[in-house]
Amino acid sequence: MEQVLQAQHESLDSTDPFASAWSAALAESTFSIHLLVSSRLPSMTWPQLTLHCNHDFIESVFSAENKNLRKVPWGGRGKGGRGTSRRTFQPDDIVLDGITLEYVNDAQLTGSGAGGSKLLLSDAYLKLLPGKVYALVGRNGVGKSTLLKRITARKLPGFPPHVHPLFVTQEIFGYEDLTPVQFLLQHYAKLKGQTKEGYKLSIAALEEQLDSLDAEADDYQQKMEDLCSRIAYFEDSDDIEQENEAILERAHDALRFFGVPLSTFSTPTAQLSGGIRKKVALASVLMERQQLILLDEPTCHIDIDGILQLRQLIDHCIQSNSTVVLISHDIDLMNDVATDVIHFHNHKLEYYTGNYHDFVKYRTEIIKHQIRQAEALEKQRSSMVNAIDNLKKKSSGTESRVAKKKLDRVIESKKKKLERHGIEKNDLGHRRTDQNDGGIKKGSINALDSTTRNNLSHKDLIKRAEVLLGPVPDKAVQFDFRPVLSSWGDEPLVMLMDVGQSYDPDEGNVFDCVELCIREGSTTIILGENGSGKSSLLSILARQASPSEGTVHYANGLVVGYFHQHATDNLLHINEDILVTPLSYLSNKYPTKTEQEVRGELTRFGLSPKQSGTNVKFLSGGERCRLCMASMMLGDPQLIVIDEISNHLDCESVEALIYGLKQWNGTVILASHDANLMRSIGGDYFVLFNGKLQRVNGGIDAYLRILLSMILK
Repeated sequence: MEQVLQAQHESLDSTDPFASAWSAALAESTFSIHLLVSSRLPSMTWPQLTLHCNHDFIESVFSAENKNLRKVPWGGRGKGGRGTSRRTFQPDDIVLDGITLEYVNDAQLTGSGAGGSKLLLSDAYLKLLPGKVYALVGRNGVGKSTLLKRITARKLPGFPPHVHPLFVTQEIFGYEDLTPVQFLLQHYAKLKGQTKEGYKLSIAALEEQLDSLDAEADDYQQKMEDLCSRIAYFEDSDDIEQENEAILERAHDALRFFGVPLSTFSTPTAQLSGGIRKKVALASVLMERQQLILLDEPTCHIDIDGILQLRQLIDHCIQSNSTVVLISHDIDLMNDVATDVIHFHNHKLEYYTGNYHDFVKYRTEIIKHQIRQAEALEKQRSSMVNAIDNLKKKSSGTESRVAKKKLDRVIESKKKKLERHGIEKNDLGHRRTDQNDGGIKKGSINALDSTTRNNLSHKDLIKRAEVLLGPVPDKAVQFDFRPVLSSWGDEPLVMLMDVGQSYDPDEGNVFDCVELCIREGSTTIILGENGSGKSSLLSILARQASPSEGTVHYANGLVVGYFHQHATDNLLHINEDILVTPLSYLSNKYPTKTEQEVRGELTRFGLSPKQSGTNVKFLSGGERCRLCMASMMLGDPQLIVIDEISNHLDCESVEALIYGLKQWNGTVILASHDANLMRSIGGDYFVLFNGKLQRVNGGIDAYLRILLSMILK
């Protein structure tokens, strides 16, 4: 077995550093991560770091305790009725048709306009099957988080009342009166109460159906057995109870599984870091096995060790036949754990089998196919239009009334044929038939509404119909950084000399003896686990805090921009009594800037004029992230310090951010746990471990190889 794992490890290269390694890591029930001295890093003295994974605990959550819940009732006579392949009751399937989802703009809440709404989904189809991990992808602001919130509230028509989703939100807030253990116990009690209520509603509805059955009907016996089987399923599920001590022990095990320090179990969550609070929220999944688990940006703020535990959790969800819906910007995570992809696009939910890489491949092929269809149709129509023009010339030049009348009839016939002409193949590549695909062809003039057709000429109608063939245009995704005009030559922009930081003098320094030189035009990436002091170090570099010891030197005239990891969440709490829009927020923050300059900066970061006038509370996480970036860049910084910027961005926005940062001529300091982001940007890598800052040669892949090679041993 060790030889197989070693072969998998050796198969990794720079383009795919951990595809097979993640799978091997998930197969380990207990493991230890040893951070050892690399031959290329002689100065590194990383001690052993051990993560304790209770395999028996997670198995008890996802399988042993719930064996009765995994049993699927069968209908019909005897065992299985007409055969075990015919299942009459699927309690874990969620299949909904005709979903319409709108975001209502209540003027009393937003303070703008006279109301209105934004259409998110129209006649959409939702299908969530057990044992699947669905990666929900789509641009920021299309409604991904809103859809998960509606599913959690079970506000979708036809949603099974006995299914109670467990939702881990992307915004993680702390509570002054709740410790991590208390938070889990409160969450468990609330979820248990909702589940019991759902079972009661389902049983009551089934009993009504049972009472209304016609005893004289031929299928009475079959329907009665089916309904009784369903009622027994919910009654058996409702009888499962646990002791308070067992629940408390489960809460402790869940926190230990995600590496939450024992010393924080009695600390109010408001005093914990974002990464620890996120791990506490994810630990709630382990309190009770739920059939439907919704994860909105689960990798936000957590370190690489937490991501490993998250992967193991998702793997056990698959084995226990649960359903997981995942929203994430982490491409590596989606490539490794997703079994299906749901594309939230153009007010529809499109389904693709495979991981995110397969989805991108399919989408690329579809777009190429659409372009080829449009080009072929354009050539065909051009030939038909030329034929009609030639017939018109011939008709105008003839003197015979009989011949002219015949030519006019031919012209009218060809015009009708031109109007009907469209794509000859459907989306599956098969030749269209009126019986299966409808009478109106895609891309034809007849596909346009009658009002549009009456007001445009044939040539204009052809151009309008061609729009229906290509990819549907979406809002712009861009991060356009204005170039830096000042220069300091060889002078370092920031120098840290023997810097240390501590929160409590009695507990010692979080880090000390830090030496770092930031030069103009460089990119510096800070690595480290949660609680190692990355955010504290970045706040010192950004002039937001002073070190407890040591000195910091900044170049004269240097302007530093700072993106805090909680900046997007903090926007939800500003000026609660008055309306705050991105435009008003930036205008108040920069009173010397004109409205045109503010709007221009918002446009540079992908916020449209409509979004600029929207209440910040009603912006998506990605849109608030863009607002924070625009706010930072309006200060004209030459050095920007970015802490976990990709937490709320979609995959396409992360790619746009990478492009924007690589094109910018300024200086960047970045802390992130997104391997794809760090790998694509590149630069100088440093790791904070055991209170020391040390260089990592070889980049993020070398850092991951050190971790993963120890896991495989």
